[in-house]
Amino acid sequence: MMLSNEDIKDALKSGQLIVEPFSDELVKSAGVTLHLGEKILKPMPGKIVDVRKKTVPDFEELTITLERPYALRPGEFLLGHTYQRITVGNSLGFFIEGRSTLARVGLTIVQTAMLVYPGHRNRAVTLELANHGPNTILLYPKMKIARVALFLLKTPASEEYDDTGKYREQSSVGRPIFEDEFLEE
Repeated sequence: MMLSNEDIKDALKSGQLIVEPFSDELVKSAGVTLHLGEKILKPMPGKIVDVRKKTVPDFEELTITLERPYALRPGEFLLGHTYQRITVGNSLGFFIEGRSTLARVGLTIVQTAMLVYPGHRNRAVTLELANHGPNTILLYPKMKIARVALFLLKTPASEEYDDTGKYREQSSVGRPIFEDEFLEE
C-alpha cells in the first residue's frame, strides 16, 4: 500500500520516517519532495571498471553553489546526494525517483538504485545524475531534484540496512564499493 500525504504525516509523527531539515511543504499528495545537496562526484575517464578486481573510477569532488552551479552536459554522468538526511523505519519501503519537470529536459536522478532500504538512518541518499537531453542543465544546491514514494511493508523488516549495508558509513554522496558482488560456490 502506497502512503498518502496523511499516511506520510503519521509516519513522520511516529518516527518511521525522518526528513531533516523538514518543512510541511515537502509533503505532497502521495510523496515527499527532496532537494539536491552541494557535493557532487564527477567520474574521471581512463580506467576500466572491474567488479572482480574492485576497480572503480577516480572521482573529482566538486562543491556547487548558487553562484557556481554545475553545468551537466548532454551524455554526462555524476553522483550527487540529497540535501535532506533521511531515516527510513523498518515498516516502510522507500522509492526515490526523478521529477517529471526535470525528466522533460532529459535529467534522470536514478539509473537503477531506486530503493532505499528500511533502516537507512540519518543520511543523504546518493543520486545517479545523467543528462539524456540535448541541452546543458545547470545543477544548483537545494534545487528540487527528486520525489519519494513510500509504501507500508506487510511485515516490518527484521534486518535494517545500516546494520549490514556497505554504504552505511557514507554521510553524503557515496562512491561505489564492490563487495560480495559474486555468488559464492
